Amino acid sequence: MKDNKNAPKGLGALLNKSDTLIAIFLTLIIAFLWFETTKFEKVPDLFSNNIPPEMFPQILLIIILGMVLIIPFEHLFLKKSGKDIDSSRKKPVEISTIGTMVILSAIIASSQILGAALTIIAVSISLPIYWGERRLIVLISYIIGFPLFVIVLFNVILGVHFEPGLLDLIQN
Repeated sequence: MKDNKNAPKGLGALLNKSDTLIAIFLTLIIAFLWFETTKFEKVPDLFSNNIPPEMFPQILLIIILGMVLIIPFEHLFLKKSGKDIDSSRKKPVEISTIGTMVILSAIIASSQILGAALTIIAVSISLPIYWGERRLIVLISYIIGFPLFVIVLFNVILGVHFEPGLLDLIQN
């Protein structure tokens, strides 16, 4: 049996240092968001007869926390299949990833003004074009189809009505 002197021992073998730091950071964000949900006052019409308004975001936070708690141990799962989790981390983050984050952040930051429908449409237009999609039929189908699907699913089928934003100003 070969003795690997470079292999981490103890807690280092169990937890990936980088992933553990990320998991701690994300857990702190989740704790802050959980605290924010305890401040909810007004019950939206959707939840007035069913569940308290803080429950849905708290359920999502619990699901996200469950996934976050797996992150420090991910290297153990990948090691079994012969992959090294740290090998691809030596490469810098691609510009397209940073650009995607900037575009999404700008659109989401303006979502209070745009409203949900225009935000979905803006994301559906900007990201495929930024990513280099040039096939006009695919673009038009996606730009029309995806927002329409989401709006019909939520507004018509589920009865969840989005904030109108600018569309409310246009209507009035």
